[in-house]
Amino acid sequence: MSQSTTDQNSSRPGDAAPTAPTAPTGPDGAAVDAPRHSAVRGWLAVVGLALGVFSFVTTETLPIGLLPAIADGTSVSVGTAGFLVSGFAAVAAVTAAPLTALAGRVDRKWLLVGLMLVYIVGNLLAAAATGYALLLAARVIVALAHGVFWSIAASIAVRLVPERHAVRATSVVLGGISLASVAGTPLGTAVGQSAGWQAAFVGVGILGFLVLAAALLFMPSLPARGSGSLGALVHVLRHRALRVAVGVTALIMSGHFLAFTYVAPYLEDVTGVRPSLVGVLLLVFGVAGLVGNFAAGAVVGRALRTSVIGCTGLLAVVMAVMYAGGAGLSLTITLLVCWGVLYAALPVALQTWVMRLVPEESEAASSLYVAAFNGAIGVGSFIGGLIVDASGPRPAMLAAGAFALAAMALTAALGRPRTPESL
Repeated sequence: MSQSTTDQNSSRPGDAAPTAPTAPTGPDGAAVDAPRHSAVRGWLAVVGLALGVFSFVTTETLPIGLLPAIADGTSVSVGTAGFLVSGFAAVAAVTAAPLTALAGRVDRKWLLVGLMLVYIVGNLLAAAATGYALLLAARVIVALAHGVFWSIAASIAVRLVPERHAVRATSVVLGGISLASVAGTPLGTAVGQSAGWQAAFVGVGILGFLVLAAALLFMPSLPARGSGSLGALVHVLRHRALRVAVGVTALIMSGHFLAFTYVAPYLEDVTGVRPSLVGVLLLVFGVAGLVGNFAAGAVVGRALRTSVIGCTGLLAVVMAVMYAGGAGLSLTITLLVCWGVLYAALPVALQTWVMRLVPEESEAASSLYVAAFNGAIGVGSFIGGLIVDASGPRPAMLAAGAFALAAMALTAALGRPRTPESL
């Protein structure tokens, strides 16, 4: 399928706010996918999806604030324990696009139910693990479901509500991603530090049961859309604008997770923060991120390219100051607040950019974004682990700043508001 002139124009990074993919509607305005499905039940299903996104993304980053405890409990180095994040991300990155395409003809309700069952089993297995090998295997199990869930969540949400509420439903689900990124890790860290890291995995497993119940109780049958084939991936990769957005995502997320995966040892070893305060400081990071998330929603639609350039550039400055600043609790808190605001704004901007592209194959395009995001987490945390094991956590901040500068340069050079070229 070739891209129309209208689709090309809508892909410009400087355009107004995106229009989310919408479901066909009947005379009454209700989505035809959900006949006899009440508005209340539809929104409850959307909230369930948002909770699912929160659960999956929180699970992905859960070990970050608990790396020292997990390393001690499983008798491995902090860098090796960091592979629980990088390995998870690598599996999700490699499998997200092909598994989403291959599951293209499965009813979305029952695909969601199956994904949640895999998620629950994997997290409960992680909670029961007493050694590193079993814990890593449990993480791989969850990672297989992670990329597919994240790829389909938004496209499912717009089919659960009337067409006029499609954008709102998309925002609710994507809010689960932002909330998990800025608040899930601090909450998981607090639970893990107070009750043991295994308890944190039990907690996210319980969240999975809630999402499973919401899918069974509130979600109607949703037949698959799109071509449901690997050819859809080839189609979306022809769009130059999507490739640029995916590249920027890969760079900035690599930099962020290179540093953030090892923020706990940085806080303890460089700034001298007591381990009991790490969760509190990550909560500060999370609260700042919520502010950044709401602020981004207000400005990204009007100045997308400027927002990406500004956030990546300022994040590079924050990383450089964290490297040069050394100790000092007040300075550390200030930098964490700035970091939280900037990072939370970036997924909003990048998701907005990607969601403008290839509306006829929205799940395939989203799966490539998910693959880039998760691949970047794996690359960043892996490089960070090498740096931390060799030189400690402080140099990781400088390396993260270099990735942020590269993302800013790519956006400035190739993210101009012009019609993308299809190759």
